[in-house]
Amino acid sequence: MTELPDYCQIWDETYTRALEGKLNPGDTEDSFWSDQENVDRFVKHLLNKKGGKIEDNIASMNIPPGSTVLDIGAGPGTLAVPLACAGCRVTVIEPSIPMGEAMEKYRMHMHAPEIAGIRKRWENVTPEEAGSHDFVIASRSLMFGNLRENMLKMDGASKKGVHIYWYLTSKSSSWGHEDLWQSLHGKPYYSAPNASVLWNALNQLDINANINLKTETNGHLYSTVLDMQEDYYGRLSASEPWQKEIVNAYLANKFEKTDAGVRVPSTSYLAHIWWEK
Repeated sequence: MTELPDYCQIWDETYTRALEGKLNPGDTEDSFWSDQENVDRFVKHLLNKKGGKIEDNIASMNIPPGSTVLDIGAGPGTLAVPLACAGCRVTVIEPSIPMGEAMEKYRMHMHAPEIAGIRKRWENVTPEEAGSHDFVIASRSLMFGNLRENMLKMDGASKKGVHIYWYLTSKSSSWGHEDLWQSLHGKPYYSAPNASVLWNALNQLDINANINLKTETNGHLYSTVLDMQEDYYGRLSASEPWQKEIVNAYLANKFEKTDAGVRVPSTSYLAHIWWEK
């Protein structure tokens, strides 16, 4: 009988390779989301969105008003603020100070109630600090290794259920990483482990998880060409003029003009993985 692979080990090894390939000298895992300009652009896109995947994701979780929710890697409150507006008591795990400040501005903009926050990476949060909540959620925020310990800790913090959104296909494919990283940085780009690895790992941890797949075709919308270019510079760590020229040439064949600005078309596949307690 063929022995099944250890999917937690596959996740950890793939994550480590992706992290090592992405980091440049002086970078850390949180460098991108600790940069104020990157955070400002992200929040601008968030505030300009009208409907779409955020509302779909919240509806898919079906979390009742009055529930306590722990949001891991909450960013600027993409899900945390709407959930708080809907009557949930939300606590967020978010290590980035600029993201935390952006979340507070977003919360006030939406007139949402207070949201408690822990400024740490999930790997560094103890079970005692995490506490116990009705639901634990993590949307596009599983950039950590040691999957076994971190998923069991997530499961242990939940009384009723866990909801995770993660990529079935590389989240970087629509940002040009696979196409440009070698030219920009002299080394290949390695993608993070995907949702199929995660789902198999959960089953090996005796967590009977469900999975639904979502196709996203909205692409990336920007007010101006400059906004688009600046966003891609940040995501691709393109700081030198010659690197920006490479990015600009790549985008020239990608974007299209719309009534709302400029749009870079893309198709990505996202998995909603969840289980009940």
